[in-house]
Amino acid sequence: MVDFSGKSRYNAHMEALTEETAALLAGLAGSHWLRLAGLALAASAASFAARSLLRKAAFQIPRRRSLDLPEDQERRFLRPVGLVAFAAVWVAGLPLLGLSGTPTDVFVRTGKVALAVGFSVFSYHLVDYAFFLLEHRARRSRNTLDDLLVPFLRKSAKLAAVVVGAVVTGNALTLNMTNVIAGLGIGGLAFAFAAKDAIANLFGSLTIILDRPFRIGDWVVVDGGTEGTVEEVGVRSTRIRTFYDSLVSVPNGALANLSIDNYGSRTYRRLSTTVGLQYDTPPDKVEAFCEGVRDVIRSHPRTRKDYFHVYLNGLGGHSLDVMLYVFWRVPDWSTELAERHRLLVDVLRLGADLGVEFAFPTQTLHLFDETPRADAAPRGGGAPATATAPPAAKEPRP
Repeated sequence: MVDFSGKSRYNAHMEALTEETAALLAGLAGSHWLRLAGLALAASAASFAARSLLRKAAFQIPRRRSLDLPEDQERRFLRPVGLVAFAAVWVAGLPLLGLSGTPTDVFVRTGKVALAVGFSVFSYHLVDYAFFLLEHRARRSRNTLDDLLVPFLRKSAKLAAVVVGAVVTGNALTLNMTNVIAGLGIGGLAFAFAAKDAIANLFGSLTIILDRPFRIGDWVVVDGGTEGTVEEVGVRSTRIRTFYDSLVSVPNGALANLSIDNYGSRTYRRLSTTVGLQYDTPPDKVEAFCEGVRDVIRSHPRTRKDYFHVYLNGLGGHSLDVMLYVFWRVPDWSTELAERHRLLVDVLRLGADLGVEFAFPTQTLHLFDETPRADAAPRGGGAPATATAPPAAKEPRP
């Protein structure tokens, strides 16, 4: 059973410490206050020097690589460094002032807490800075594993920085971290049951990183539903930017068990369409048109030269159907659209040069009036003929 009595002892100790400290602070001599003020000035100078040195040293690295570090990130990174430098000089200089008793303990304890908080915040933002450089390097490399691994490691490192910072700050506050950790150990089983989905997502993210079914920026279709480009693989979920600019988060535990159609991994992009020619096109022109389209495909630099088809493939309801089946080797969809545009425009120019007309859905209606005209004259002229019906035959009676 965990003993949580340390918390009550801590509260009682702090109350007594506060009363005693207030009494002793009132009795400090003027020379002691001057020494404390001098130490605070020295700590402030150390804080300013640390921020200046870090700004010149660490931030020159992204500038040499033509990287623009966001101003807010630079500010968040410098502030805890100044706090760490101030607290370190303060804690190190207090024993040299000749103070004794409870006030010294209070000042030292305050400095240690400030040092722990500054170190924790600095570690958290140091992870951001380090992985900012690593992400730039990952984008420049040909290896696709680091594109998935770097965001995952960044979030894991941030989580570790938060945990370590909490432990360090708790120790600075004289909390009994042994009891806290023991309490977390007892509640670990209940936490595992409550966080089974989170654990499944964590293992799903590891599966995605190791299996690599896609890369950052790939165009994917998840289980025939969600379609878009992969933006980030996190600890819990994978974020996909759809083509209507919404952001879909798919849990990694579920994503690892779904079918993923990765359009981004295609080596070639295909066009399969039918070009309709009018039915009055002579066979020689049909042959010339098909051969001309083949020459157009061969002349384009990005088309696949070893596998394409251009043939008269059917006699449609309103056109002669020419099958156009071709592939391009292009890196993305935008380049595919540009190459498709070039090819189709060249096909239109070829048809105009050959005098081939392209068909479109039409219908031809043949009308015939079978009703005889009453005033129609005989071919030899004269009065119109009068038709006389023969008398109806009578049926014999039985």
